[in-house]
Amino acid sequence: MSTPEHESGEDGHGDVFGRGSGDMFIHLQRASGLAHRMLVLRPWQVQALRLVASRWFAAVLTIAVLSWGYFAFQTARVPFLTQRISHLERDGAKLDTLQATLEQVQKRYDQVQQMLSASKQTVPATVTPAPKSGSTATKAASAIAH
Repeated sequence: MSTPEHESGEDGHGDVFGRGSGDMFIHLQRASGLAHRMLVLRPWQVQALRLVASRWFAAVLTIAVLSWGYFAFQTARVPFLTQRISHLERDGAKLDTLQATLEQVQKRYDQVQQMLSASKQTVPATVTPAPKSGSTATKAASAIAH
């Protein structure tokens, strides 16, 4: 049994996008009307159509669109992140001011505490009466001193 002509490719109908096939004629016609159109594609246009219809082109185009989407998303975040950074810097400046104020108040508090504790130490708890000048203890103390 012999193989049919269209399977062997001998009749020239096998590869529509072949390089040496010349111009490509595309005839468009409606099924329910008389309107029709004829398109003529030059060999370079046929090769461009072959490239666009390939799987490699679809894969590269998909990767390009996804990477563009990712970078567009990251670029759109820049103004929001810049605004957030400036807000955080203002908050940091406020925190620095509050910390300096807290340190000043702490120093004043420590100073007041020190003053209050020093005044308590200088006041005696009980007052002892001074000895009389005529007593024997005073005479003994003055004799030892001389």
